[in-house]
Amino acid sequence: MKNLMTKALASLLLSLMTLLAMPSQALVISGLYDHEIPVQGQGEAERLRAYSEALSAVIVKVTGSQLALQSAAVIRATRDAQSYVREVSYRTVSTPTPSSNLISIRFDPQLIDQLIAAAGATVWDKNRPSILLWLSVQGQDGRRELLGADSEHPIIDLLQEYSRERGVPILIPLMDFEDRRNLPVDVAWTLDEQAIRNASQRYGADSVLSGRVLNSPTGDFVGLWQFLFRDNAEVFDSFEQDLTRYTFSALDRVSRILVGHFAIDRSAQAQRSSLKMRIDAIASAKDHVALLEYIRDFAVVENADVSMLDGGSVELDINLLGSVYLFTEFLSLGRDLRVVDDALVPGEATRPILHYRWVR
Repeated sequence: MKNLMTKALASLLLSLMTLLAMPSQALVISGLYDHEIPVQGQGEAERLRAYSEALSAVIVKVTGSQLALQSAAVIRATRDAQSYVREVSYRTVSTPTPSSNLISIRFDPQLIDQLIAAAGATVWDKNRPSILLWLSVQGQDGRRELLGADSEHPIIDLLQEYSRERGVPILIPLMDFEDRRNLPVDVAWTLDEQAIRNASQRYGADSVLSGRVLNSPTGDFVGLWQFLFRDNAEVFDSFEQDLTRYTFSALDRVSRILVGHFAIDRSAQAQRSSLKMRIDAIASAKDHVALLEYIRDFAVVENADVSMLDGGSVELDINLLGSVYLFTEFLSLGRDLRVVDDALVPGEATRPILHYRWVR
């Protein structure tokens, strides 16, 4: 467990140190269609149980919500989960207790996406907005602490667990000298919006969740949360007798906000739109290939084709599974394109052209 915690914290710190040198950006979540769970041997019954459990976990990761699990289509699919499996492997890990057997299951992304569409659910792209979490805790002795990535508090384990199970990028502040200067614990406890926004700038996170939690003498967890996304601030309270439920309920709430903002509907009834996009500063064939891969990799993009080459500029015709606004929101999460201008194509007042510059 100690080794696992060390790796988890190292991963969080690595993400943070990478973000410190970059403007705001999404984090690309890998393994959305994979899941690994413990099994008791390699018998058929145990394997089928694992398939069903893993399929449910993958549906939650891909959609960003547990609501899809209530769909009749998904319920039927979990009873025949082996039909969605692409690859399986086993491994054994040594723990302080006797060794554990794990099964790693990789599901077919196309089949999973078709299932989600049939269930009437939406997909959350693998390019996901990050959540920076400032969390002040007050123990039963009255002492307060603003948690950092290396804090020895059980809630750090829970944050890592939630991030892994839901595919949600959660960033924990370093709590170095600069953080402590920018956001003292007593200020963080008040959930001062402007102070929190100022302290968060160095991390370039796409959203910020700040909270304060009091562990009461009766063992209850009582607190207040503030979620900052774009120019909006939402404040909500929470009361639970269990730390896991307390932590997960707050994260569920803000994840639903982000999913609702970035969700992609791939059903036949989904909104479709199209646009032209001009990208400058394409200096080489390598840039040209990288740009097309970058644009086509967004789940909101149905197809993107080159319509014109003009020196160092490329013009694309893009068809979307969603609105132009949603597409620009995904672009705003990345660091490879910077907006130059947006206008209307002459004679096509309903078809916008977006003007960006390639800065990779």
